[in-house]
Amino acid sequence: MRVDAFLADSAEVVQGKIYALGAGWNTIYVRSFPAAHRRLAVAATVHVPFTDTNVSHQFELKLLTEDGKEYPIGVRADAEGKPAPVRAMGGEFTLGRPPQLVDGDEQVACFAFTIDGLRFSEAGMFTWVVSIDGEEVSRLPMRVKQAQQQ
Repeated sequence: MRVDAFLADSAEVVQGKIYALGAGWNTIYVRSFPAAHRRLAVAATVHVPFTDTNVSHQFELKLLTEDGKEYPIGVRADAEGKPAPVRAMGGEFTLGRPPQLVDGDEQVACFAFTIDGLRFSEAGMFTWVVSIDGEEVSRLPMRVKQAQQQ
């Protein structure tokens, strides 16, 4: 499967299309560390071949540090109600074969994941990794830098 992905300030999927604001960047500038980035979105189009329609697929998004370690993208309560880091987002999707689909044509699935309040303790290079069915299909580099004081 082919995946086209990008970073944006905000994105959502409406009626099978991605609507994005502030798309196409790869650097976050912060005043000081630690920092919390108000909002970012990772949006993607997944091009599903005709032969992979009518089959369930798993989509996963995670953030890695420059040394390849998973970086927490949020916090949620665990089974005991204690805060636990969220290290990946995703879910299951299936695209069918509607009657108007020509044999051999691909289907396109759109996704948008919004992350609010992503925290960074220091500057660095990160990579958003998109996987389909456990196989890495796309990487988006993202640098976090301290803004120059003027």
